[in-house]
Amino acid sequence: MVAVTDMSPDATPAPAAVDGNAAAPARNIGVVPTASLLTGAAIATVWFWIPLAILIIGISSIPSGIGVALSAVVFIYLMRGVEHVERVRSEAVFGLGIGVPPRRLSPYAGIQRWLHQLWLDISSSRLWKATAHHYLRMAYDMLVAGVALALLAFAFLGPAAAIAIRQSDVDAGLSFLSPPLAWLLAFVAVVAAVAILIFAPAVDAAIDRWLLSPSPTAALEYQVSALADARQGAVSSAQTERHRIERDLHDSVQPRMVSLAMTIGLAQTKLDTDLPAAKQLIAEAHDDAKNALVELRNVVRGIAPTILSDRGLDAALSAVAQRSQNAGIPTTINLHLPRRLPDEVESVAYFIVAEALTNIVKHANATQAVVTVRLDEAANQLHVTVFDDGRGGAAITTDENATGLRGLEERVRAAHGTFTVSSPATGPTIVSAVLPCAS
Repeated sequence: MVAVTDMSPDATPAPAAVDGNAAAPARNIGVVPTASLLTGAAIATVWFWIPLAILIIGISSIPSGIGVALSAVVFIYLMRGVEHVERVRSEAVFGLGIGVPPRRLSPYAGIQRWLHQLWLDISSSRLWKATAHHYLRMAYDMLVAGVALALLAFAFLGPAAAIAIRQSDVDAGLSFLSPPLAWLLAFVAVVAAVAILIFAPAVDAAIDRWLLSPSPTAALEYQVSALADARQGAVSSAQTERHRIERDLHDSVQPRMVSLAMTIGLAQTKLDTDLPAAKQLIAEAHDDAKNALVELRNVVRGIAPTILSDRGLDAALSAVAQRSQNAGIPTTINLHLPRRLPDEVESVAYFIVAEALTNIVKHANATQAVVTVRLDEAANQLHVTVFDDGRGGAAITTDENATGLRGLEERVRAAHGTFTVSSPATGPTIVSAVLPCAS
């Protein structure tokens, strides 16, 4: 199985793109950056040693191996948490709008997913860049704060020491430092300390931009992985749709056509000997033909609903909801669609609602269904949600005879969207998808 690459939700609220090139103007100078530097230096005097201590403890217990494994797990989670905090701090202090590097997610489940995810994290450049950033920032902040503190200490103590030495008979080796020179050097030290504290955060911002930004290679890997995942979703979706069409034709239309052919054959044998019976058989054949047309239209509607292309998603979903209503499930539909969307997005949204309502009618034993389709124009995303209050237990499976939800997941994945199903055993069931609407 191929690991999925995704934007980590635990990274940062910064709205920057994956490549991180379109950064906002930085706030490198001011009270907040200086306060951030001093706070970082104060915290670093204690925190600097904690992750290192974890690694040392793990290495010291190599004979058992358990300490190494536990320390590695703790270190990974610790660094992930630190990265999140650093990204939030950087955005709040500097406003750089740094993009979030992609994080590969394990496709497995259970303990295998956890172990595989640990391996993906520890083998990723993102984790080690975040670690390098954290320690470089701490070392730099401690150095800058230490130099500034030393300069301020000299500014306050130097003149007093010079005056005391001049008035004392003891030669402390500092007789060359006259009080006027000491006051001049104290003034220079204060100016230098203030300048350091004001301008040093610019280097902090440069470190953030250097080590927190995704590398061009990581961005390219993300795009390649996303395209490969979408391609796989499209292939799987096409295969699932082909199987569904084959099943529908085999289970509904084909038996109707066989029955129609047999009825017409019987009618032919009775035309000369029993005309009333032949007429009755022809009438039955006519009914079978009409029913076959209805079922064929349903199959065709599942491939390419005409109303969707002619009148748009609003009208198509209203028609789907009406069919569910006619089947005995009261259905409420809430739409916010201020404009037409790309054909692929409308098609995927239509099939999500149509399949979900079909499942509700067939399996849910629900008393109501609610369809919500909302376009988020700020994020340029379409949110689709189908709720029912029936019995739960719906899940995406690999069963070849249960292709409905799996087919929807593959359709959504092919459209670069996200698809989720929440269906506890006692209900309710919520099927939701988020579809990007970029043309």
